[in-house]
Amino acid sequence: MMNAVRKKGSSLVLAFVSGFVDALFFIQLGGLFVGLVTGNVVLLGLGLVGHEKGGLHGLQIMTFPLFMFGAGLAAVLVAWTKPIERATFWALVISSSAFAATALLAAIGVGSDSAFALLAAFAMGMLTAIDRLDSKLGPPFSLMTGNIAGVAVVAARRLIGYAEKPEEWGQSLTSIILIGGFVAGCATGAFAQVTVGIVGMLLPASLTILVAVFYSPNESPSA
Repeated sequence: MMNAVRKKGSSLVLAFVSGFVDALFFIQLGGLFVGLVTGNVVLLGLGLVGHEKGGLHGLQIMTFPLFMFGAGLAAVLVAWTKPIERATFWALVISSSAFAATALLAAIGVGSDSAFALLAAFAMGMLTAIDRLDSKLGPPFSLMTGNIAGVAVVAARRLIGYAEKPEEWGQSLTSIILIGGFVAGCATGAFAQVTVGIVGMLLPASLTILVAVFYSPNESPSA
């Protein structure tokens, strides 16, 4: 189990970061997803029909181009920077810097919560894209719906006595690990929001830069 966790360490940390950032800003702004932007589609739909749970329409809409811009920038880095490990390193550094900027600006009282949320959405778009573009970074950390389905599959197989193949068990274990990381991130992000607010974004900034520092499967980023 611990060996599997170590092998998927980067994705586990990024799943934690994703849950943390989403939970913190969701609470801070009363209902806004900066990482799982699909949730904003639901909120927009509720707002269009006047449902009380809808709101923040302009901000919800703005998360899409910012998230896509971050994802697009990651794709440009991969296309223009070789080898891909170097592109991944810089994508992680840029994302970490964006997270840190939200915390530091909030700490000194410069900027608005909405601007901080959009900056976080940009960073999450970059992280989500680079994780998909560079398979060496680990399995995609943002596919929580698929991961939960994976856990349901393994539970059903155990109930009917199906003997999983090693690769099938590996996929199931990955789902369990990433869900655990995401849930832990959500809980920690919620706690950070009620204690220190957006300044708590220093934690995901630090974790992301640690992933950048320790991720170097083929060569040093400074090579």
